[in-house]
Amino acid sequence: MTEIIFKKKKIKFCLIYKNNGKFEKSIKIYSIVLNQLDEKSDSYAEILYRRGGSFERIGEYSKSDDDLLKSLSIKPNSPYVMNYLAYSWLERKHNIDEALNMLEKAYQQRKNDPYIIDSVGWGYYLIEDFINAEKFLKKAVELMPSDPIVNDHYGDVLWKLGRKIQARYYWNNTLKLDDVEDEMKKNILKKIIKGVKNI
Repeated sequence: MTEIIFKKKKIKFCLIYKNNGKFEKSIKIYSIVLNQLDEKSDSYAEILYRRGGSFERIGEYSKSDDDLLKSLSIKPNSPYVMNYLAYSWLERKHNIDEALNMLEKAYQQRKNDPYIIDSVGWGYYLIEDFINAEKFLKKAVELMPSDPIVNDHYGDVLWKLGRKIQARYYWNNTLKLDDVEDEMKKNILKKIIKGVKNI
């Protein structure tokens, strides 16, 4: 019982570190916790998922992929792990077909999850299937209207479909939202003037 409480406290600290951008510290604690767990357990898969997310945030993509794939080997078809890994691949323009296949599986399990819906839409966008991309991204915006990434994605697909006034509306809207990173603001301001470049 004491050991379980100890592990829960460590995981709580990890989440505090991770939520405050201290990814290296969270990775160290997740690694300690992993050494105390059964490698075939659901808990082990969950901690791998969390550590993989921290690795991804600091640009350690190979380590992130290893953790997330290992998590999926323990708990195949876990929708949130598939979504995280697949979206990471999409952002790197890596394994796009495999990522899209993974996202479709995640979507079948979580049809109302806006993050998964956005990821599926973005996958279609990257393979230039703008009709399907718009369908999913529109639904993601409806479910999560205050998310900057979703609004930005929706603006991009609207531009590709020739709906330029609407695209600029969503990009301008994105600039008014909370938690918009400076790099995203710069990119959106460029798009408002010049539109979307080729994928």
